[in-house]
Amino acid sequence: MKTRNILIGILTLLTFATYAQNEKNEKVETKTAVTELKVETENLDELKNFDWNMVKEMFKENDAEQEITLAFAYVNKSEIDKSKVRVDNFEMKLTGKTADLDKLTARLKKSFDKLDEIDGRNIKN
Repeated sequence: MKTRNILIGILTLLTFATYAQNEKNEKVETKTAVTELKVETENLDELKNFDWNMVKEMFKENDAEQEITLAFAYVNKSEIDKSKVRVDNFEMKLTGKTADLDKLTARLKKSFDKLDEIDGRNIKN
């Protein structure tokens, strides 16, 4: 009787083990996306002369509807105030869809151009 129960138990385990090992050949395709670019600098010239083509290159693989964030920060560690106007720490951050990347970069370029004008006036005075 014991031998019979042991054999039934072993056969039952083997049956369940063979059914449990069904192999599915489903390919899982994962997509990656760049969602944020943050540039932090201590030099205003780096922001003014930023390579905008690199930004387009970074986000080219994203879906058009993917939310992205572009952030640029300036950290002024200089404690000496050499001029009348001082540019302190600031951060510009824009969020939008990948499809609007050209609009986002144009707005940031315009902001940096205005910053360049202010800084240029500051140097002349």
